[in-house]
Amino acid sequence: MDVVTIHGCGLAGIFLGWRLWQRGISFRHLGERGVGASQAAAGLINPVTGKGMNVSWRIDEFLEEMREFYLDTGAMLGKRYLHEQPVLRIFVDAKEVRKFEQKKTELEPWLGDVYPVLTDVKGGEFGGVEWLGGGWVDVRSFVHDSLQFFAQEGIGAPGPAVDVFCEGSQGLLSGDFSYLPNRLAKGEILEVEVPGWGEQRILNRRGWCIPIGKNRYRVGATYEWEDLSSEPTPAGRAKLEQLMSEFTDLPYQVLGHVAGIRPIVRNSEPVIGPHPIEAQKYIFNGLGSKGCLYGPRAAGQLVSLLLDGQLVDEGLRVEDFSEKL
Repeated sequence: MDVVTIHGCGLAGIFLGWRLWQRGISFRHLGERGVGASQAAAGLINPVTGKGMNVSWRIDEFLEEMREFYLDTGAMLGKRYLHEQPVLRIFVDAKEVRKFEQKKTELEPWLGDVYPVLTDVKGGEFGGVEWLGGGWVDVRSFVHDSLQFFAQEGIGAPGPAVDVFCEGSQGLLSGDFSYLPNRLAKGEILEVEVPGWGEQRILNRRGWCIPIGKNRYRVGATYEWEDLSSEPTPAGRAKLEQLMSEFTDLPYQVLGHVAGIRPIVRNSEPVIGPHPIEAQKYIFNGLGSKGCLYGPRAAGQLVSLLLDGQLVDEGLRVEDFSEKL
């Protein structure tokens, strides 16, 4: 029986599997499990990012569909994977405060409380702002539980006999879609335990600190453009520990240190669609550091293309890069 073959067992492959499952279409996953960037992903959802305090690309289009996706899949799996909470942006200096004041009107839809001074946060003398629409996804559990669910679900209706390549950084470095431009970046994160801290907000200042429960936090992230190995490094750990020291002076224990290669084609925006020559081959890649936000909608668009012939939104189409082949 014809099935969709999904090459890759990371976030992109899981999103695609769920969208096919929701349509009752047969599929199978190929590839090594428990490897790749998804195993080192923090799952951060941040509506306003970077030094420039820029609103994430088309977030108003993607955010609600993302919420519905995790609600639906969480109900099927019996767990909660999306944890919504504001992101507290802690201003570094007076220059950053002025930048915020200049952009305040543009950022209005995402503004929560604004603080002239933060008395309960280390280094909060310049204040900060809470971004609405933030949160984090428990990526590792979601990927693991989804693969187990798919293995037990059996076979659905026949689907198109196509191969969809969701192979992350490896798929951009080699294979049928390696003609695509890429800006791969290695990222490292720490998982730490801080007894007695009690911080429940996502903190953002030159990096981020995410509370994941039971006095545990994820801290990140580094960006490395030259060393694209998947192994964590002493230099990366040193940078992360320095970052952690900017959030709290309390002693902490490092529970884990992981690294992954972000599959970036253009600014962590997904790329989907058919190969320009081999029509039975498709790609779903380029999720970068924002896959948890953009992946669910992009996967739905790809399934609508495969099953209904529906055109993919401009900005997501792999056809935009075909001339580089």
